[in-house]
Amino acid sequence: MDGHWDGYDSVGGSVPLDLVNTVSWRRDPARRDDRLSTPVRLSEWVVLVGAGDERLEISEAVLETVKAFRETLYRVLVSDPPDAGPLRKSLVSAYRHAELAPSLPLRWTVPLVNDTALPHILALATEDLLRSGDLDRIRECEGPGCGWIFTDHTRNRSRRWCSSSDCGNRARAKRHYDKGARDKVPRD
Repeated sequence: MDGHWDGYDSVGGSVPLDLVNTVSWRRDPARRDDRLSTPVRLSEWVVLVGAGDERLEISEAVLETVKAFRETLYRVLVSDPPDAGPLRKSLVSAYRHAELAPSLPLRWTVPLVNDTALPHILALATEDLLRSGDLDRIRECEGPGCGWIFTDHTRNRSRRWCSSSDCGNRARAKRHYDKGARDKVPRD
């Protein structure tokens, strides 16, 4: 990989959230960076997050399908109240291509035999995430402009940033700067 993924960490806590996080600075149009800019980037990401063991040859059509799914998932996650309805089409299609594993607990899988399986794998992983009991722990980073999504695994549910060393550090530095600026203002 050529450094395109520098600064990208799998902070979401699941493959679907990490997919959403392939857009950096989502809420800041001037800085927005779509890391899935080419089929090769998507192939690298699949390996990076462990969704596949080897790089796939991915078509432009599959790239566009995955990116559209990513944006739909983001809208579902940040909607209030959440509405999973827009995911229906992707899930129905995934089940058409899925196989039921011959073991318990029941689990639908889609073998990653070619690139066309990837959107179905991502849809089923999303369904697993959205069926989990951790939905109230899914948060959006409070960093201005960030837009990354993560699962808050802290005991007291107090995580505020995608990364304490990134957005969290910026927030602490801003607080420190603002405090210093307030202290320097002459008072009458």
